Amino acid sequence: MGTFVKICGIASGRDAEMVCDLGPDAIGFVFWEESSRRVNPEDVKSWVAGLPGEILKVGVFVDAELERVRRLAEMIPLDVVQLHGRESAQYCTALELRAWKALHLRGAVRRRAAGYHVDAFLIDSYSTRAPGGTGRVGDWEAARRFVEWSSRPVILAGGLDPENVSAAIRAVGPWGVDVSSGVEASPGRKDAGRVKEFIEACRAED
Repeated sequence: MGTFVKICGIASGRDAEMVCDLGPDAIGFVFWEESSRRVNPEDVKSWVAGLPGEILKVGVFVDAELERVRRLAEMIPLDVVQLHGRESAQYCTALELRAWKALHLRGAVRRRAAGYHVDAFLIDSYSTRAPGGTGRVGDWEAARRFVEWSSRPVILAGGLDPENVSAAIRAVGPWGVDVSSGVEASPGRKDAGRVKEFIEACRAED
């Protein structure tokens, strides 16, 4: 398998259909209330109903109540939940769902990651303003070291776009990549041309 590609921050049914037609491995919907890309669960349920089953539907949450995450995952339905807050290892296990835990590449990141039994880690650049989706390019050398250390798949995020994703894949060697703002015309509105270029750049590295 080549590099896993996720397009995140889908905020309309039109964009969901357009992005899926371009062939990513996953699309993401943000349920964090403070995000400019937040979406209504009922809307997402209707958007995903006719989408290809092989494309994973990922819900992004930040310190949400455990029962809310479970309820939305079943209702929509979601294939994966992506956790961007201070969710503990115990929280992730208690969900009993396929889960990806986001970590910021700062401080003792390996020590923070060690106790988690999740399906994958997503490593993102750090910002005091938001838990993710900042558009800031991360430290690729630190990311490479984390990938080499981790026994679980690692998804690279943070400032990726069609222009730099090939270099990022070569430098870091992640299992997957995740992009949001780097393929947008404006927050929450995807640019079809840039999505296509991003996916093609990833596939060229396979």
